[in-house]
Amino acid sequence: MAAALLLMCSGVAAVNAGGKWLITPEEAAKVRPKTEKFLEPVAAVEGPGPEIIVRNPKLLERVRSPLNIFISFKPGKSGKPPDMQTMTVTSLGLFNIDITSRVVEYIKGYDLDIEEAELPTGDHELLVAIQDIAGNPNERILKVTVVE
Repeated sequence: MAAALLLMCSGVAAVNAGGKWLITPEEAAKVRPKTEKFLEPVAAVEGPGPEIIVRNPKLLERVRSPLNIFISFKPGKSGKPPDMQTMTVTSLGLFNIDITSRVVEYIKGYDLDIEEAELPTGDHELLVAIQDIAGNPNERILKVTVVE
């Protein structure tokens, strides 16, 4: 299950990157990761669906906001191509926030290419989910640490 960076919580309309908030500081305060520290920088549930390749930010990299996010989707175990219309991105925490609508405009072919995405300082867990054209799912959790 691929990428769900969507957000419509508390009436805040932070929907675009390009120097705009993907997740507002107010939303981040509500979400808060489930754990104090990240135990793994990236966790994946390897399903039969599309392969999810996080190219940026790099594994274990601490980033400053605004940041660039680049994720590629390739045929996975099923061999079927990704169905980009099924991609979702969710900010995970005590309360999950679907931010897919905020990132869908950054889909380019089989890539999610977001430049200058604003994220508040702190740790963020983003669940990227997608299916292939036959409905086979896959997902990956992208863990991002934003520093000042």
